[in-house]
Amino acid sequence: MSRRRVHFANDFHRGRGRRQRDFQKDRFMPLPYKRIYGTKWSHGKPNLQAQQNHNQQELPTNRGYGSNDKVLNIIIKDLQPLSSVTRHYLTRTLQSSLDVQLSASCIRNELQNLYRHKRVEVQNALNNASNLALSAELWSSSEKVFYLTVSCHFITENWKLTSYVLDTAHLLTKHTAENAAEHLLRISNEWNITEKTQSVVTNIDGIKKAHINGCRWTYIPCFAHTLDKVFRETMQRTDCESLLRKCQQIVAFFHQSDKASHNLQQYSASLSLRQSQLTQSSGLNWRTTLHMLKNILEQWPAIFNVFVDRREDDLCLSENERKIMENIVAVLNILKEVTEEIGSQGFSPISKIIPLVQNLQERLRKHWMGGNGIAKKLSEICDYHIGNSKKILRFRVSTALDPQNKTSVLQESDIEDITEEIRKQIRGSADHCSRDTESQESVFQRYWKTTNISVNALEFWKSNKEFKKLATVARKYLTMVSTAIPVERVHQLQESQLANRRNFLEPENVNMILFLNSNK
Repeated sequence: MSRRRVHFANDFHRGRGRRQRDFQKDRFMPLPYKRIYGTKWSHGKPNLQAQQNHNQQELPTNRGYGSNDKVLNIIIKDLQPLSSVTRHYLTRTLQSSLDVQLSASCIRNELQNLYRHKRVEVQNALNNASNLALSAELWSSSEKVFYLTVSCHFITENWKLTSYVLDTAHLLTKHTAENAAEHLLRISNEWNITEKTQSVVTNIDGIKKAHINGCRWTYIPCFAHTLDKVFRETMQRTDCESLLRKCQQIVAFFHQSDKASHNLQQYSASLSLRQSQLTQSSGLNWRTTLHMLKNILEQWPAIFNVFVDRREDDLCLSENERKIMENIVAVLNILKEVTEEIGSQGFSPISKIIPLVQNLQERLRKHWMGGNGIAKKLSEICDYHIGNSKKILRFRVSTALDPQNKTSVLQESDIEDITEEIRKQIRGSADHCSRDTESQESVFQRYWKTTNISVNALEFWKSNKEFKKLATVARKYLTMVSTAIPVERVHQLQESQLANRRNFLEPENVNMILFLNSNK
């Protein structure tokens, strides 16, 4: 394989090519997974055979739908627009392994076949499920075109939390809460799950007020979205926005000057500093802000020397500014550690929110007692937005039915509302027998007193048959998820790893490609 052809293939997998100019240097994200080509390499780059073997291994589409499976694999796995199949480098790279001429229309036909096949599979799964929960994520492309991605969640008979992406709606006219609510109802009706849905977690502010009559859904704010809002308001009310903009200018200075970046590396090495890439924050996103501020503080002695050499006085940080940055980093480290307790993959139930908020507030209180004003302000705003979660019945019941987190609410003297709600749900269950009423109290007491639980909530209810009645209620309340996006995206340093690629999908293909990409 020629060196030029290898470059073409590598550029495609890195998202380069005709749209390279659309990616800003500071915002470019790699693939949201690690691509491994194989063991055969040529001059540090994959040869054609290794690349073809890897594509065949990853292929989720080998079901007899046509001869363009390798291209479908790339489009679905890497979230590539269909127009990419006509690009010279992609055609030249894959042509030798295809027995038909590549064309966007041909690929789209095969994509539609895959979509129809998978949709039937998902519909059958939903038909057999009960007590469903929905999540609705509002997002926009780089061209400010808004979409609503709706996913469905339920716990199977084998106590496994299962999630499917159902639809990605293109909001053609407006992206208001009212418009999103209408699309949400349309999607649930199309999948025939409106009556079986109990809750919706979403990042759409104001959707509760836009609630459509006839739906008995409970709307839950996305926990990750709420924390983002808390951080933004904290920065605005503490007048830290100008300092963050200055830090962004520092990062941009080194990104725009190769000589300055080289000098920074030299000074960092001479001062024995940990060398790390300065990264730009994305607006008031707390994860990227944390990473940006930490890197600047760690390399500040080297950065300062570069500024002195180049006489960049306006970008120099004062001692007071660096102290404020340290306070922000201390607070954001707490947010990072607390959110990591949600989980590492998939979706997490709302039963974790009350203990997480309690932990967050306790740690913030220690910092503000030590003089960190940022911690005090963030704690106040956090209490305003999510401090009442302990008073909301659905959160309390869900937490009580999570064996590892139940003590967060059972330590209180007044838990009668929790037990009464559980009794109500048991009475309404299909397998309830009136003769069981007398034994409910003894079941409650045995469960409340159960300690030293090492397994997660779903494994506990699957293995403990003595709590069969309680398990019926637990299945309903543990289905309610805490975020509108998978938790792995909550933890990602750059939230746009997935977004940068889905942003460039054609509007008419977004739904199909995201559906197939998510429902593997």
